[in-house]
Amino acid sequence: MLRHDLRPLLSSLRPVLLGALLTALLTGCATSSLFNPYPWQAEQWKSALASDQPEVAVTRLNRRTRGADRLLYLQERGRAAQIADDLTQSIDDFREVIRLYDEQDDQARIRASGAGAGLTALMVNDNAIPYRGQDYERIMVHGLQALNYWQTGDLDAAAVEFRRVTLEQQVAEQRREREIGDALADGEPVAAVSDFGRELAGLNSAAASVRSSIQNAYFYYLAGVFREGIGDYNNALVDYKRAWEVNPDLSLLPADIARVEARMNRRHVSDQGLVVIAYEQGFVPPREEVSLPIPTIHGYFAIAFPTYGGDLVGPAPLRIEHNGQDPARTEVATAVSGMAARALREAVPGMLARQTLRAAAKYEAQKRANDDLGLFGAFATQVYNLVSETADLRSWLTLPAYAQVARLELPPGQQTLRLSGSGGSANVEIPVTRGGMTLVRVIDTGTRLHVTVMPALEEQR
Repeated sequence: MLRHDLRPLLSSLRPVLLGALLTALLTGCATSSLFNPYPWQAEQWKSALASDQPEVAVTRLNRRTRGADRLLYLQERGRAAQIADDLTQSIDDFREVIRLYDEQDDQARIRASGAGAGLTALMVNDNAIPYRGQDYERIMVHGLQALNYWQTGDLDAAAVEFRRVTLEQQVAEQRREREIGDALADGEPVAAVSDFGRELAGLNSAAASVRSSIQNAYFYYLAGVFREGIGDYNNALVDYKRAWEVNPDLSLLPADIARVEARMNRRHVSDQGLVVIAYEQGFVPPREEVSLPIPTIHGYFAIAFPTYGGDLVGPAPLRIEHNGQDPARTEVATAVSGMAARALREAVPGMLARQTLRAAAKYEAQKRANDDLGLFGAFATQVYNLVSETADLRSWLTLPAYAQVARLELPPGQQTLRLSGSGGSANVEIPVTRGGMTLVRVIDTGTRLHVTVMPALEEQR
């Protein structure tokens, strides 16, 4: 039961509830995700990315980037274009996504449609709210954009984006602490979560695989690699230590920290070059829908709720061969699938509160339809309440499930590596410079490997 009586609020809303319902019936909600679940849509471009024509995924996303969920589809297209080596498109898309996120932060801006969108969401479900993104997605945007700039040779722009990666994580962590504090202060939604242990078991298990839905050791590590490569040793050391704090199981970090400290003190001498493998494995899993009963002031109502199953595919390392030997294998820096699950788990209290309010509001709309529209209106309202109660399954689905890293030292000159992952194998020629840094990025879409050798970074003397 709700702690506070909703009847005064619902009474004040009564004159507009029926109008909102009829408008939604006639025009549909703000996004196609209501009656066409987002994971079904995403299969179109994910399958293209797994083929030998990843550029088809960009084409399939073009017409979707102009609607209410523009931010979500731009994220997808930016990632798809990156995999298809269309860096101009990817940079443009991520630049626009960053602008949209920054626009959301502008508290002085009040959208004229804000009240209407909120009312529609109250009467329909969270799908009716234009997609605003997740904190972990926002951080991924800056990290992926940094890699775009690095690949094009714009090291100054890459440095800016790596700084934004750090800043966004700090800001998001502070914001999340405030949100969780507010949720805990309102004991009822949190208590309601405990009533659904069985239904949320898979979500809880996936969320427990990571320590944070925000802190991203993968991009902390790559920021350290980048800064070490350009000779910014102080900041490289900070980034490596941050990565280690987030993921103390990442075994290569102690040696990285020791090496950078030695370089800072001019005690590092090596005739070798460093090669780092950044391996992005698979795709994050889609959300699933589960139906839950929830108590309201009018009794129990059935609601649809997003979750993750308990059978998430685990990580598989990339095998690296050089001159017939197996010098390294990648290890997980960031489980992006776990971050997605944890972000959803942290949003559960707010979702339950909205679902409870919505169920009560729909009950009021049902009574109003009975009084004002007779049998036909009551029937239409019942049908609409049934078909509109679908879970919000939207999330950025072309992100990797796991982001992994490996490091090895090789002699200067052109070297050949044999890379073998779940998506196949590939031979790659890489330049290695004495004391330099070479990053090899491997994106595994499940059926093939997309390999990019980033411009080598020379040690500053």
